Amino acid sequence: MKKAKIALASLALVAAAAGLASCGGTGRNPSSSNEIWICAYDGGYGQEWANDLAARFEELTGKSVHFDFDTSLVSRLGSALKDGGDYDIYLSHGIPWQEYAVQGLLAPLDDLYEDKVEGYDGTFEDRLVETAAENSMLDGHYYKVCWTQGAGGILYNMDMFEANGWEVPETYDELVALCNTINNSGLVSSQETPVKPFAWSGSERQYYWDYPVFEWWAQLAGMEKVNQVFEYLGPTGEYSDGYEMYNPDTYYKEFIEAYEMWYDLVATADNSLPNAQSTTLNSAKGQFVTGQAAMMPYAQWAKYELEMVTDGEGLPFDVAMMPTPKATAGAEAVNYMVGFGDSIIVPANSPNIEGAKDFIRFMATEESCATFVEKSHGAFLAFDYSDVDLGELEATDTYVKSVHEKLTNSVNFSSLSENPITYATVDEVMPWVGNIYYYQTAVQNPSENTPEIVGDQIYAYARSHWSGWLAAAGLR
Repeated sequence: MKKAKIALASLALVAAAAGLASCGGTGRNPSSSNEIWICAYDGGYGQEWANDLAARFEELTGKSVHFDFDTSLVSRLGSALKDGGDYDIYLSHGIPWQEYAVQGLLAPLDDLYEDKVEGYDGTFEDRLVETAAENSMLDGHYYKVCWTQGAGGILYNMDMFEANGWEVPETYDELVALCNTINNSGLVSSQETPVKPFAWSGSERQYYWDYPVFEWWAQLAGMEKVNQVFEYLGPTGEYSDGYEMYNPDTYYKEFIEAYEMWYDLVATADNSLPNAQSTTLNSAKGQFVTGQAAMMPYAQWAKYELEMVTDGEGLPFDVAMMPTPKATAGAEAVNYMVGFGDSIIVPANSPNIEGAKDFIRFMATEESCATFVEKSHGAFLAFDYSDVDLGELEATDTYVKSVHEKLTNSVNFSSLSENPITYATVDEVMPWVGNIYYYQTAVQNPSENTPEIVGDQIYAYARSHWSGWLAAAGLR
């Protein structure tokens, strides 16, 4: 295994560059219909995909596309939509688009959904992955487009697995056994430290553990019960006792069982690198890249972000995202669609609404879909990839192949809901109420964060806040 050079200076330069590419004033020509200005959140997909799509669109149409990237986009978007007019498209996670639509700040996209897509025998809506259209509609009109679909779970060092004869676990029990094997292997990393099963960041990205936990929940409960929870209707069929959806003895029983699986695997077992609960994301990435751990919880942006750690050399080993080991041997394969809530919106005061729709429609073409996967190093747009040719790319990129297989060979689901409780109190209700995570604190104090205690705390929080959530959603 080659040694990777940790380039902390490079990370600092990347962060500085992100700040320079902020979405400020554009200096655009407001009278030109041949300019399309786009502001995108500067996250784990990089900028190369945008440059390529912009160049190709200009080649085909003669219209110029200008991309700006910004890490602070979400916090400034509300005021930008009210006061701006600089940008024709915004792309980001965390956009409360329903709220903006009600305020009249977003352009309706109904005609876009009905338009034909170049090279495809069908409409734009037909190109979308399942449920993307219904999760973009409010009061009978479309106001957004889902940006990515996505997969999350457990990343693994393929070279390390092959060199040591470790099989990719298919079940949770096999994962537990694998962790024991790794702990007892005596394997030492390039940093002369004992190799542990997991590297992860508790101080910044503890929620990466959500991805396998949510999938275990869906497998234990079944999708029908999970969807019932998302409806927030109580045993009476009314919203008034919808807090019962969080009852750990009934509707939320399997969610707590999934947390218990994680608790036994991580909180009370020696399966993580030392002090993972207080480790930064950059440190955890460096630990994984230098072979100090065999696995790491992550999502579809993993490869792009991990490659930022090395000094322009790429990863020193092949990497893939394993199908999350099943909660039980006979469980159906599922995939929690990380990033499915990320949005593409067009401001109502955009100087070039029609041009914005043209570019979004171009993003739905098979060519654009393939470009996005390649240039983002493994992320997938929220369009149907069944006819998109990724054969050549997958032949050389194990990570892209693994993400594509997880998306293709699983029942995909998300926590998105059309229920007003969801979008009125999105940071409060699902699946960790109050946006309170337990992964970090459970490792620090296992006895105070047992499944029984956590289940009771979630239930109590939901009951005490339920009336306010209903009021916020206009349901009381």
